[in-house]
Amino acid sequence: MKIEAFAPGKVILFGEHSVVHKRPAIAVAINKGVDVLLTTRDDNIIKVEVPSINYSQESELINKRLDFELDSQNKMITDYIYEVINLFEFEQGFNLNVDIRMYLGAGLGSSAAVTVSCMKALSILAGVEMNKKTIAKQARNIEIKIQGAASPIDTSMSTYGGIIYIDENFELERIKFDMDLQLIVSNCQISGNTGKLVESVRQKYVKYPEIVENIFNAMQEIAKNAKDALENGNSELIGDLMNLNQGLLDSIGVNTVELSDMVYLSRKYGAKGSKLTGSGGGGCIIAFCPENIDTIYEELSKKYATFKCEQSDEGVYAKIIEN
Repeated sequence: MKIEAFAPGKVILFGEHSVVHKRPAIAVAINKGVDVLLTTRDDNIIKVEVPSINYSQESELINKRLDFELDSQNKMITDYIYEVINLFEFEQGFNLNVDIRMYLGAGLGSSAAVTVSCMKALSILAGVEMNKKTIAKQARNIEIKIQGAASPIDTSMSTYGGIIYIDENFELERIKFDMDLQLIVSNCQISGNTGKLVESVRQKYVKYPEIVENIFNAMQEIAKNAKDALENGNSELIGDLMNLNQGLLDSIGVNTVELSDMVYLSRKYGAKGSKLTGSGGGGCIIAFCPENIDTIYEELSKKYATFKCEQSDEGVYAKIIEN
């Protein structure tokens, strides 16, 4: 049997950092993510391959299960794969090829996409019926086990796809959307420390409460207006709001020289809007490019790791391609 599965990654379009302080945010599932190819074997060996990190490992099924114990000190992307395998019993071995087609550790939800895509494929092989609600819940449980804490955003985006509005109470609402959101993601390949950045923003809030409160309130208004702009297909407003959001993120100290360079380079060559995505301090920017996307991609690619993408409406899916 051969099974193919895919789960999308995500970008934060609006509201990073302010969402930590109970303001709304908007996340978008993108059509770059994780492809899984599962092929059954005639023995009890499970072979896991992750080409992007040159990983290949064989393990043996014992009494239909894999004996994998998580090393809490060594958080690897492969841990998510083995934790998913641990959920099921299998009658035979298999080869599992996990092709991660986005940047790792750059705020794009790679661990969630790995977890969700593997869960979808392996549940089919194990003969276990799992709807999207169950997959999202189980995937989040795995992220919590490995990371110690995890919001539902990444696993929800990888499972359901689409564009999601996260309100002040951290409730998720799917945005009705009828346009192509042509995006470029560019990676400065410097990693920011999310925990330290969140804490630095919190300290600024304590030190300058009225000023930072007003910044968060402005981010809130941007997210609310952006929801309306997305629902109405207003490209001009989406771009303007992204640029405003970037300025506010800069003001709370999470921007960098490299991120700024990518932001302004994309605007120079025609992006309607561009901003960092995620916690900042490194990682990626997103550029909204309803026009000139090829030129913008070409120019950013000269200096930075870059890919084109758009929203992924479907979320996780799988199919049996050979039985």
